[in-house]
Amino acid sequence: MGPEGAANIIFAKEIAESDNTEQTRKVKINAYREKFANPYIAAGLGMINDVINPRETRIKLIQALEMLENKQENRPYRKHGNIPL
Repeated sequence: MGPEGAANIIFAKEIAESDNTEQTRKVKINAYREKFANPYIAAGLGMINDVINPRETRIKLIQALEMLENKQENRPYRKHGNIPL
């Protein structure tokens, strides 16, 4: 959900009670963008690993796939098969 929709839901009561609803809506949308819709805050909280420029997306994706190219996953042996019921 975008900042406009989220701000309209979260701050609906405050927007409805204000004298200038359009101005209040704009203020609340900007406040929501600064507080929640900001990649740098999410990075600071450890929710994302890196903030990259769109130009670097292809390079970073290639590097990540090359790193995982020879990865092997060890899975435990199955102890039981499917039991027909």
